[in-house]
Amino acid sequence: MRLGLDIGTNSIGWWLYATEDGKITSVVDGGVRIFSDGRDPKSGASLAVDRRMARSQRRRRDRYLRRKAALMKRMAEVGLMPADPVQARALEQLDPYALRANGLDDALPLPHFGRALFHLNQRRGFKSNRKTDRGDNESGKIKDATKRLDEEMASKKARTYGEFLHMRRASAADARQVPTVRTRLTVARRDHAEKEEAGYDFYPDRHHLSDEFDQLWKAQAQHHPDVLTDDLRDEIRLIIFHQRPLKTPEVGLCLFTDERRIPSAHPLNQRRILYETVNNLKVAARGEPARALTREERDTIIHALDNKKHTKSLAGMTMKLKALGKVIKLRPEQSFTLETANRDAIACDPVRASLSHSDRFGAGWSKVDPEAQWGVIGHIRAVQSDREHADLVEWLMTQHALDREHAVATANAPLPEGYGRLGLTATTRILAALETDVTPYSAAVAACGWHHSDGRTGEVLTELPYYGQILDRHVIPGTYDENDDITRYGRITNPTVHVGLNQLSDVSTYGSK
Repeated sequence: MRLGLDIGTNSIGWWLYATEDGKITSVVDGGVRIFSDGRDPKSGASLAVDRRMARSQRRRRDRYLRRKAALMKRMAEVGLMPADPVQARALEQLDPYALRANGLDDALPLPHFGRALFHLNQRRGFKSNRKTDRGDNESGKIKDATKRLDEEMASKKARTYGEFLHMRRASAADARQVPTVRTRLTVARRDHAEKEEAGYDFYPDRHHLSDEFDQLWKAQAQHHPDVLTDDLRDEIRLIIFHQRPLKTPEVGLCLFTDERRIPSAHPLNQRRILYETVNNLKVAARGEPARALTREERDTIIHALDNKKHTKSLAGMTMKLKALGKVIKLRPEQSFTLETANRDAIACDPVRASLSHSDRFGAGWSKVDPEAQWGVIGHIRAVQSDREHADLVEWLMTQHALDREHAVATANAPLPEGYGRLGLTATTRILAALETDVTPYSAAVAACGWHHSDGRTGEVLTELPYYGQILDRHVIPGTYDENDDITRYGRITNPTVHVGLNQLSDVSTYGSK
C-alpha cells in the first residue's frame, strides 16, 4: 500500500494505492479533507490570540482584586482602614489627591492616610520591561509621556506625582476646567505634516508611585511611629507594588544533540549563519559551469563583511553582491548565482556589527575573549528593569573599562531575539567544518556524523501518533507529565502548521470524514 498526500493550509488531499513488487496496481480510495487554518480570515492572526487576550484580562483583573482585598485586610488590622465596611466606604468622599499632597507635610489621621495608600494601589503606574518593550510602539509612546511628566513635575516643583496632580487640579479656573487625571490617548497633529499621531500627555511610571509611597510613609511615620513601623511599610509596599517576573519560555532541543538551543544572539550562532550563507555562494558566467568559491575568496568576503563601515541602523549593515564580486575581482561577465531581483545583498554578522560600533565597544570588540563576549551579550539579554539596566552599565564600566557614554550605548545595543536551531556543541562543530572548507551546511553536518534532515529511525507504527511526540526537536517542549498530548509533548507555534499536522493524523484514521 502507498499513501499520497497533498497538504495545504486549508485542506489535505489523499490517495491510497495498492502496490505489488513496488509498483502501483490499483486505487483503493482517495479524497480531500477540508478544515479551517486556525486564523482569522480578515487579519490573518491566530484564532487563539483573542482567547489569550481575554484570558490575560481575566487573570489581571483577578490579581488586582486579590491585591485589593489583601491590602484592605492588612490596613484594617493595623487601623489604617475602618473594619466596618460602611465606615470604610465613607472615606471615598475624601479627595485622595489632597490627601496625597497634604500628607507630605501635615499629619493625617490613620484612616485618611490609609485612604491615600488605597488610592496609590488603584493606580500604581506602568512598569516597563526592557526585554519585552523593545520595538513596541505603544511602550515608546509611554516612555515619551513619562519623560514629559518628569519635566513637567520639575517645572512645577512637585515632589510627588500625587502632588503634581493636586496642583494641576487646583490651578483650574472652575470645576468645569479641571483636567483629567487619567492617562488617555490623545490625537495630535504633527508640525508641517498631515498625518495625525496618537499619544499621551503624560504617563506615570511605577517608580513615580513607589517614590511617592516612600515619601508619604516617611512623613506620616513621624506622627504615628508606633503604628507606621518599617516592617509594616515593607509589608504594605510589597502588597501594592509587587509584580511577578516574566515566565521564562521553554527552549527547544538541538536538532542533533540533547542540548537546549542557544540564543540567536550567541556569537557562534551568527558566525555559523554567516559562513553558511557565504559558503553557498557560487560564481557563474554564460557558457561556464557554476563553481564554488575558493577558500581565499570566501575568507576575503567574510573579511569584507566583518569590516564594513557602520551605518546608522543595524538594518543597513549589508553588502551588495555586486560589491562583493568586486572584492574578489570577478570578471564583468561573472556573477553570483544567489543574485536575483529579490536578493541582491548579504547581511553582516548582526552581533559583531552591533557591538563593534564606535558608540559601543568599537574595534575593541574583536579583541574580547569569546567567552567574555558571550558574557556581555548574556547580561544585555537578561536586563528587564531600569535598575538592572543601571547595574549593567556599572558592570560594563568596571569589567570592560568603558566610559559611561559607551557603557550606556552598549547596554542598549540591538541584538537578535529568540533562539537558533542548534545547541552549543553542534554549533561549534558545524562552524569548525564550515570554516575548514568551503562546504554547504549539509556537507558540514555530514562531516560531524549527522544528517541535516533525515531523522528516520526505521520503526514501523500501527497508527500515526501526535506529531509533537515524533518531531520533538521541532516543537516548543511540553511538560512531559500531563495526559493531554499538546501539554505533554509541546507544539509548533505556527497555528496553521499545528492544525494541518493534527488534521493529517485524522486523515490517517478516518479519511475524509
